[in-house]
Amino acid sequence: MMMDSNDANAITIIKDSTLPVSLPSSPSTIKITINKDERLEHLDIPKGLIELLQINGLTVEKILESRPSQIAKIIGTDDYVAKIIFSETIKNTSDIISNYNF
Repeated sequence: MMMDSNDANAITIIKDSTLPVSLPSSPSTIKITINKDERLEHLDIPKGLIELLQINGLTVEKILESRPSQIAKIIGTDDYVAKIIFSETIKNTSDIISNYNF
C-alpha cells in the first residue's frame, strides 16, 4: 500500500521565544544503589540471571519465600527459568547447611 502525502501525519514545530528554556544550576545526579546478596554468586546459573536477581533486589531468602511464577514476574522471564533459579537456590542453600557440623 502506498501512502499519499495527504495520508501522512504532519508534525508541526512551533518556536516560541516566550517559553523559558534553562538547565538546572547544579547538575543533578541520580544514584542507584544495588544491595547485592553475594550468596547468589554461588548459584550454578548464568551471570546474567544473577545480575537480574540482584538488580531486582532478590536475595536468597526472597527467592525461597517466593513461588517460581513470582520470581518470573519480578525478573521478566518465563516460569521455566524461574524454576531453575528456585531449584538452584534450594540446592545451594542445602549444600551450605550440610557443610556445617552441628
